[in-house]
Amino acid sequence: MAAGTHSIQNICSALALTLAALLLTGCVSSQLVPPEMESRIARDIAFESLKAEPEKLKGRMVVVGGKVLGAKRLKAGTQIEVLQLPLDGSDIPRLNLIASKGRFLALQTDFLDPATIPAGTLISMIAEVVGVKTIPLDEVDYQYPLLKVSTLKIWGEPSSLRYHYRPPIWAPYPYGPYGPMWWDPWY
Repeated sequence: MAAGTHSIQNICSALALTLAALLLTGCVSSQLVPPEMESRIARDIAFESLKAEPEKLKGRMVVVGGKVLGAKRLKAGTQIEVLQLPLDGSDIPRLNLIASKGRFLALQTDFLDPATIPAGTLISMIAEVVGVKTIPLDEVDYQYPLLKVSTLKIWGEPSSLRYHYRPPIWAPYPYGPYGPMWWDPWY
């Protein structure tokens, strides 16, 4: 084989890999933010910054999510207390409580019955930073970043968000010794 043949094969392989990478990155997109609104979202704001300086970030639109800790009706709307969780590429909260960077309060001004988002529900939202609200948490006063909800997405039960693992065909017991749930990452 000539030396020129190898370089053409290398170029074709590199182009194929680049094309595959571009196609794969296009497959993961937000299930929350419409494309026309993406430019208004401040995705560069980390939750740590939001928690440290909510007054400085007033008026900015952010995407946040997590696990509902509680919700209650107020005169101005429904206040949701959320344990922040990191979001995946589709803006779905990852159920990894250790990765949480704190709590925040979200105010839904449209009617929202607190019974529809019980504690443990996973949510994501597009929200405007309003400021900070200090309320008691156990024996301390906790400063919550306060957000005004623009778009709220309530995800299904955590079990409906799980990623199923299929063991390799060569596995002697494809469902494990205890049945299908043995392979289920939520058990």
